[in-house]
Amino acid sequence: MAIMYMIVIFTVTCLLLLSSRMSKKVSSLKYFIPLIIGVISLGIVIISSFYGGLTGFGIGVINFAILIGSILSIVIILVSEIIKSKILKKTYQ
Repeated sequence: MAIMYMIVIFTVTCLLLLSSRMSKKVSSLKYFIPLIIGVISLGIVIISSFYGGLTGFGIGVINFAILIGSILSIVIILVSEIIKSKILKKTYQ
């Protein structure tokens, strides 16, 4: 279980760093990068259920942790954007 938490934390950290770097060039990429990673990991979770056995279960658990990490990073990005916009509104009023 601790490994799953570490995978989630690592995924969130990597996706937030990657999204912040890429958003300086194209602002819409900060949403699409975690979304693409989430869709890929969801697809792998579904495929691993057909694979079966302990190997399929292990692959599914790891990719489920990556899916959770990508969802958390999207939520963190959205919340930070909302807070940033509210602070900017208060500054200009």
